[in-house]
Amino acid sequence: MNTETYHQIFALTQEERKQYIEENPLVVQHILQTVGQEQAELRDQLNYRLFIQLLSENSLSKPMIHDFVDELTSIKGLVFNIGEKHTNSVFLRSYAALFLAAIVNADRQLQYLTDEQLESLTQNTIALLAKEQDLRSFVSAEQGWAHSIANCSELMCAIIQHPKFQIRYTAQILQAIRANIWKGYVFQDDEEERFCNMIEALLAKGIDEELFIEWTEQLFDYLQMVAYEQGYDAIWFKARTNQLNIAKTLYFYLKFANRHDKLRGIVSIFIQRWIKLN
Repeated sequence: MNTETYHQIFALTQEERKQYIEENPLVVQHILQTVGQEQAELRDQLNYRLFIQLLSENSLSKPMIHDFVDELTSIKGLVFNIGEKHTNSVFLRSYAALFLAAIVNADRQLQYLTDEQLESLTQNTIALLAKEQDLRSFVSAEQGWAHSIANCSELMCAIIQHPKFQIRYTAQILQAIRANIWKGYVFQDDEEERFCNMIEALLAKGIDEELFIEWTEQLFDYLQMVAYEQGYDAIWFKARTNQLNIAKTLYFYLKFANRHDKLRGIVSIFIQRWIKLN
């Protein structure tokens, strides 16, 4: 499908567009097959834009949405070549997460997804969040944003906010956030806000505040242990920066929401303790 075809579809009215998709289902297959397109203009301004428009207009049938979920959740999507660094495979993982986030958010009303699909999606999203090693955000003018961790975090938030989210995954999600702190990279494009969005979404599910207090204490205990055992090396400093950025963001999230005073107090204590090196 060329650029002109995209623009022709955009120019249609909503009813015309829905009829066009019904008569030309290969258009939807093309969107699915080019989720990880390497050129930013085609990927963002055409392919993703058209998908969101069709989804918001309810122009995608239940079988079409199932095809997207099954394909993008698999090794052909979310976990495709996971562990690679600085390769173009990151665009497929990242945009699989972005497409799936839109579907999961829409599914709160649609209720198209099966329990099995949601289970597989949750497991692979946690795997991507924990194991993604290509941490680049903006790559180049031609390729645009990779931002796999940010898009994966958006997907994880959508899953947590879904009415069928299984709270038994809470500990795994928190451990996946922790894994990002120690990847030897300082996040610089507001990823700490995405991590805190996940924590806030989990808290909104009514999960015991003590779990998050324990998790916070473990984060800083581990930071101190590594300093004692290995010294202040480059990885440690990057982890400290990430951890403090998450803690400071979480503190203000909780403060402005005026909730979870005990957790906020614990976070505040650790910020004060670690904001300066002794």
